[in-house]
Formats: sequence, C-alpha cells, structure tokens
Amino acid sequence: MKKVFMTLAAIAAITFTGCSGNGKNGNQDSADCKETSRTEKALQSEEKKANYEITDGGILSTNGLPVLVDFSAEWCPPCQQLKPIFESLKNEFAGKVDFITINVDSMPDLARKYKVENIPALIFISRDGEEMYRTIGYQEQSTIKSDIEKYLN
Repeated sequence: MKKVFMTLAAIAAITFTGCSGNGKNGNQDSADCKETSRTEKALQSEEKKANYEITDGGILSTNGLPVLVDFSAEWCPPCQQLKPIFESLKNEFAGKVDFITINVDSMPDLARKYKVENIPALIFISRDGEEMYRTIGYQEQSTIKSDIEKYLN
C-alpha cells in the first residue's frame, strides 16, 4: 500500500510541479522518471570549461556576469522539456548572463545548499553571488526571458 501511495505521489509531483527527490529513491518507480546520472569525471571536465566556480558560499561567476542556474536531472520529463528553452535563452543572452545546468543527482550537496526540493528549479544569482529569484517547475520561454530582463536592469 505504501509503495502505491509513493508512486501516486511521485506522478502527482511530476504532473503538477516537476519532479522531486533525487532519482535514487521515490521517483525511480515512475515509468517517466529514469535515472541516468553523469559521471564525476565528466562534471569536473565541464567545470574546468565553465565561467563559474562552486565554493562553500555557493555558485559564483568567474567573469562578473549574473548566473541562471538550472537544477535538473536526466530522468525528469519537465527538465527535459525545459532544456531547449534554456539553450535558446543561453544563446540570446550570451555575454550578459551565464547559464549553468546542475544535475541534482551528481551534485546533491549543492542542491541542498540552495534548498532545491523540486525540479526543474531555475535560480538567478547576481554578480555578487546573491540569489535574486527562483522558479520551480516548467516555465514558458517568454516568462523566463521576462524574469531575466527584469533582474538584468
């Protein structure tokens, strides 16, 4: 009975707000949410090329730009829907905002630090490393673009 309830709760979370958990527990029973985490080596390689660094204080830009962080996972359907939108906005705001995707399965400590309980979660971080706003769940491109423009000015 408990497993049935947990499965229904996971489906409800995916349908209404995105995905929650880390893919290794409750949501792995859902047919739509399958875990495929990246290796630590791939993450380290990606970090070396990125314009940000992860410190005890959180995520900081190394080039003085604000950062939009997408906390997501490979097994999360709303996260996958958001991916092309995020890439499109990344190209549109190149040189004005850094866009970072953080896999919550590979970096659970960072997700906890930012109190990410549901994904996708977009967090806009100022040049100084201060959180300016966040959204939870799938968002339309126009909504995200409007938020970025509001906080850039």
